[in-house]
Amino acid sequence: MTIEPWNDVRDLVQRCRAGDVHAFAALFERFRDRLYDLAWAILRDDSEAEDAVQDTFLRLLERIDRYRGASSFETWLVAVTVNVCRDRLRRRKVRRALSLEWLGPVIGRGEDPAEAVQQQEHRSSLWDTVGCLDERYRLPLILRYHYGLPCGEVAAALGLTTGTIYVRLSEGRRRLRQMLLEQGQASPSVMDGMG
Repeated sequence: MTIEPWNDVRDLVQRCRAGDVHAFAALFERFRDRLYDLAWAILRDDSEAEDAVQDTFLRLLERIDRYRGASSFETWLVAVTVNVCRDRLRRRKVRRALSLEWLGPVIGRGEDPAEAVQQQEHRSSLWDTVGCLDERYRLPLILRYHYGLPCGEVAAALGLTTGTIYVRLSEGRRRLRQMLLEQGQASPSVMDGMG
C-alpha cells in the first residue's frame, strides 16, 4: 500500500495519535534519514544508529500523546533520539570518542586536490577532538554544528535553557581550541564552522 504524501506534520501527528499506521509510516519516511545521521554522529556505529532510530520510533508510538507542540515536532524527535542514544551509551558503559566524518570528500568541486585532502584531514581531526569532550559540551556542538539546529531547538532537545546552550557552546569551543592548541593543531582553518 502506498503512503500518501501529506505535507503537514501536524496532520500526520494527529493521525498517528488516532492510530493511523499510514501516518506513522509517513513520519518514519520523513524523519528517519536525519535521525539516523544524528544517531550515527553520537554513537559512531551503523548498526547502533539504525537500532537507535527504530527505538526512537517505538518511543514515538508509546509517547506521541506527550508531544504538546511547544517546540517543533522534529525538535521533539531529536530530543527522543538524543535520549535513546544516551541510553545506548550508558548500556555500553563506554564513552568512545566520536569521529564525525560526515563532511565527505570535497575533491571534485574544482578545488586543488592536495588542499582538499588537507582540509578534510583538518575537519576530521577537529571532529575527533570534539568526540573527546565531555557530553555536556559535545552534544550541543554536534546538534548545533553537525545537525544544524538553532540554539533554541538545541536547548529544547536537551531539556536546557537557551542561555545554558550558549554558555556550553562557548565553553565547548574554548575547550576544543585549548585541546587543539595542545595538539599543535589550532588554526583558524581548523576552527572554521565552529563559530
